[in-house]
Amino acid sequence: MSTVKYTTTHEWIEVVDTEGTIGITERAQHLYGEIIFVDVSPEQECEQGEIVGRIETETGGNFYLYAPVAGEIYEVNLALEEDIELINSVPEGDGWICKIYIDNLSELDSLLDLDEYEDYEEEELDEGEYLPETDFYENIDDY
Repeated sequence: MSTVKYTTTHEWIEVVDTEGTIGITERAQHLYGEIIFVDVSPEQECEQGEIVGRIETETGGNFYLYAPVAGEIYEVNLALEEDIELINSVPEGDGWICKIYIDNLSELDSLLDLDEYEDYEEEELDEGEYLPETDFYENIDDY
């Protein structure tokens, strides 16, 4: 049985046992616009909330991908190299970005379930908040 959790930075993680599949939410994809490139390195250790990759859009925007939990990224979705449109059309399905071995399952408790995430989205819309664009190239040492 799987569990899906969400972050306030618009990532999702589907958890089965001690492994997770990570991607961006439909809201993130909508706010980013047409995504043309995703860069995540496999076999990287990460802490919860750490930058693990970047997403580039057609308009030149660069956004970070944050780790929902600590662990080791062991696989990236190679299908995105063949068909980047997957992340634009089904970001919460075949457009997943990477897979992770989860270090500490208790970190999932700090993430949002679907109802909480939808409430968070509503708050964000009400407050007029949008995703922050990052200048990846100026912050390359952070990645």
